[in-house]
Amino acid sequence: MPEKSNKPTVYEQLDSKRTISMAQALEAFSAKKQALSELDYSKRHARGQLSALERIELLFDAGTFTEIAPLAKESDLAAQTKPGDTPRDGIVVGYGKVNGRMVGAAAYDIQFRGGSMGKTCEWKFTRLKRLILQQGFPLVLLTEGTGARLEEEVSSQGAYDNPQFTNLVALSGYVPIVVAVMGICVGGHANVTAIGDFVPMTHNASMMLAGPPLLRTKMGIETTMEELGSAKKHVEQSGMADLLVENDEACIEEIKVFLSYLPNNCHDAPPVSKTRDRPDRRCESLLDVVPSDLRFAYDIKKVIKEIVDKDSMFEMQPSFAPNVVTTMARMDGRSVGIIANQPSYMSGTLDVKACRKICRFINFCDCFGIALIFLQDVPGFYPGPQSEADGIIRWSTRLLYELGHATVPRLTVMLRKAYGLAHYGMNSLGMEPDMLLAWPLASFSAISPDDAVEILFGKQLREMEDGEEQRRKLVAEFEEKTTILPAAEAALVDDVIDPADTRKILIQGLNMATSRRQGHTFKRRGITPI
Repeated sequence: MPEKSNKPTVYEQLDSKRTISMAQALEAFSAKKQALSELDYSKRHARGQLSALERIELLFDAGTFTEIAPLAKESDLAAQTKPGDTPRDGIVVGYGKVNGRMVGAAAYDIQFRGGSMGKTCEWKFTRLKRLILQQGFPLVLLTEGTGARLEEEVSSQGAYDNPQFTNLVALSGYVPIVVAVMGICVGGHANVTAIGDFVPMTHNASMMLAGPPLLRTKMGIETTMEELGSAKKHVEQSGMADLLVENDEACIEEIKVFLSYLPNNCHDAPPVSKTRDRPDRRCESLLDVVPSDLRFAYDIKKVIKEIVDKDSMFEMQPSFAPNVVTTMARMDGRSVGIIANQPSYMSGTLDVKACRKICRFINFCDCFGIALIFLQDVPGFYPGPQSEADGIIRWSTRLLYELGHATVPRLTVMLRKAYGLAHYGMNSLGMEPDMLLAWPLASFSAISPDDAVEILFGKQLREMEDGEEQRRKLVAEFEEKTTILPAAEAALVDDVIDPADTRKILIQGLNMATSRRQGHTFKRRGITPI
């Protein structure tokens, strides 16, 4: 145990009968704050990482950040278990302006007690979350740490009433939540990311529930941080992270851009930005981007970039399930969410990962009143033994469930294929879109023409001498039946349009669809398929 200093504390001075001035009383507090500004973070700087406070200062507009409880320190229990100073109790918490709007933020400081979640630390964070719940502005969490503070959690007092997850859940869907992974995140630090609406990860970060030491002692598994939960793994495979960024500075910049698309909370309308891009601009290049032969692939991102306001595309999870594209964008200055099949990867089919990606994006956009635009070129849900084992039936149904519960305006453009039940998952007529448009080469069917011919006539065609010739004729007949013309004549699409007019007509639809849907009859909650 450290020896007790004989020097009187500021409180003992105040309690003494000696009279001291206000300025003298303030000196001790000022000295403590000055000491905080002189902490040595040179080792972090050598690794190309900023301190928690430096990250906060980079996020906020200069001179606008107000810190909560900077003089906080570790609890007595932590100090008794393992002595050591923990300035701010390992977290910087406060609020200020980000690009002129109020935002709350917290940043864990891994240099002290591993950035662990201590009692005082989490109380500071709870104070901020309660303010946000009352005032309704976004939350940014810059996280890096080793989970629960063992110095406290080894005691039964670790079961104290800590609402760290309860109040995060209360904020979810009410205000935008960003959780940036900017280093090692283990245990509770990793769990928190799952509540984030946007989760960027720096390239040197890692995230996992339990680290290598625990796996080695409890399960006999030898592994590394990189193998367990590297940023690349979470961005590309697990989908737990949305974006891979180079460093702290790039991460903060992406957070600012993300927030620019969103309202302060779910009760505010999404922001409308000024744009010089004309709403009636024709997109002539679209006549050449999409091949007329349905067997040929193309990059759907070229279509998206052409129809949205210039330089307004902010893609979510670009490296996860690349067979679909989910992106924020602006149309005539209005924030929108775009969901599109990507024919250049897996032909744009919807597998389990794609369904997960779309479901999360629909949920997010619906929470914050952001209209959805679907660009449909879908050959179906992805079949096969592994797909069935992964739960494609439930996940494809979850996609329909999310669509059916979405209250924001939903507009759809059928570019080419709309095959199988997957066309429902891309917001076809059965899902009650506010607008349903088709390009001239759109094709609608329960199954592709060649597959239909094989299922219906495959056996007898293989027994015929001219079977291949007859197959081609039958496929041609089925292709004629699946063109968009019969649907247009039956008023099953709102219009068949010139692709170059796609931007103009979508903006007209958005100008019409400004109100939310009524939603379903009251129920406590839905029972999701997943």
